[in-house]
Amino acid sequence: MANESVTNGLISSEGITERSGQEQALKFAKTLYIHGGNISNWNRTRRKSTPSPSDELLESIGTTLCSWLPANNNEQETIPKRALRCINKSFVERIERGEREHLKISVKIFAIELQPALVKDALFRVMCELGVESVETLFLALPEMSGQESLQVLKEFWEEMECLFDSGYVSDLGVCDLDKSMLEKLYQWARIKPGINQVNLASCCVMPKDLVAFSEKHDIQLLTHADPRDILTKESLEQALTESCDSSQVQGWRPVWALRYSVLVKCRGVIKYKGYIVSCEQD
Repeated sequence: MANESVTNGLISSEGITERSGQEQALKFAKTLYIHGGNISNWNRTRRKSTPSPSDELLESIGTTLCSWLPANNNEQETIPKRALRCINKSFVERIERGEREHLKISVKIFAIELQPALVKDALFRVMCELGVESVETLFLALPEMSGQESLQVLKEFWEEMECLFDSGYVSDLGVCDLDKSMLEKLYQWARIKPGINQVNLASCCVMPKDLVAFSEKHDIQLLTHADPRDILTKESLEQALTESCDSSQVQGWRPVWALRYSVLVKCRGVIKYKGYIVSCEQD
């Protein structure tokens, strides 16, 4: 078994080079991490329109998996607990230590499965991939739910985020798509208050007045976004795996979480890095 190194609680898979081919790797792996790298460097000059976030994520998955061959400039590694890490080294970029102070990192986690522990897994994975010890902002996007269940689930996830805040991994915590009632309940209950609420204007063309008033009163920043709640489904993942790997071994994989990171140059507001990471598990 290859050597492992642990830094700030992160398990690094560097130096692990077991290559057994796509089919065998997918057959025996329990978890699959796919990192498409910095999509800001992709050549899209021939594209007529801007892709939706879902299409952009699927393109990231497909581009990475299609290059998943030893002859190409890519990397396939096995990491502990039968997990497989798939990246394309042409696009994956780590942040240099000397430039970190000039950058602002924002991470948005899309919790596809309702497992609060995935917040830590996702954040540590992106920190490991980027080579950083913390990020400025962490957003949480949950699947659409209703009733009392949604508040309880939100609280369980928020407790995980508060722990990451306490440990110094995150400077600011944000939520997505909370109406005034849900945001107020979270704010009153939470030990670490949400600082940002992202609102999808596809569901409301104008910010609700009660939400605006509550946010202004409690210094919560309101931002807009265009991300769908179901940014990655099991069906779309299986289709991407099938088209890219051309193997029957892709059946049974399901997405657990997806995340998007954005790295901005502080003084200029320019996006230097932008990418997606997906975690999948096999049934």
